[in-house]
Amino acid sequence: MTLAAGAAFLTFTAISDCTTVTAINDMVAINAFGLRPGTAHLYCYKDDAGKQLRFVLARGDDGKVRSVFDACRQCFAFHRGYRIVKGELICRVCGNHYPLDHMTEGKASCVPVSLQHEDDAGVVRIKTADLKAGHAFF
Repeated sequence: MTLAAGAAFLTFTAISDCTTVTAINDMVAINAFGLRPGTAHLYCYKDDAGKQLRFVLARGDDGKVRSVFDACRQCFAFHRGYRIVKGELICRVCGNHYPLDHMTEGKASCVPVSLQHEDDAGVVRIKTADLKAGHAFF
């Protein structure tokens, strides 16, 4: 009983702090002006089947916006994603740390899953098809 409650808590905490986004014309648009260098934010998009597809937008210290799914190629089966702490993504399974400037690069077999985006003068646009392509990670 305690193990099941712990597993439910971990799943809840992994996805409870995301900001839900919706699409218009098969595109999600997020105003990234408030995303300061060295910070990241977790977002959720609900696909047609009702599954939440989580992703992270981050602005590195270099000012560049980066995006990854809230999943890693090795640890995704545990559905725990990343924590965002002091300018780093931290895998909730293996504990690997990824500085935001290098979060699209992996360590060993733990590699954040990249997500295509366009940064158009501070508005980040992501195609829903690209989000839906990550369905298997969730």
